[in-house]
Amino acid sequence: MTTYTTNRGTATTKSNVPASGNAVSTAVKVGKNETLTINRGTSTIKVKDIPAVAQPQLRGQKLTVNRGTGVKTL
Repeated sequence: MTTYTTNRGTATTKSNVPASGNAVSTAVKVGKNETLTINRGTSTIKVKDIPAVAQPQLRGQKLTVNRGTGVKTL
């Protein structure tokens, strides 16, 4: 059981998702009909309404290295 703060910090909600000690490496899978809070808690959006964004191709991009004195091509 995990407790989340909602309504701009004035209320709490309990969830059935188990708490994880390392939230960065563990992704939580949510259903398509789940609602997420956005815009500092003032708006909500359904997971199914979030568009899938393709990752950009990085091959051929130039990366600055050595404190800005060198360039490396990916």
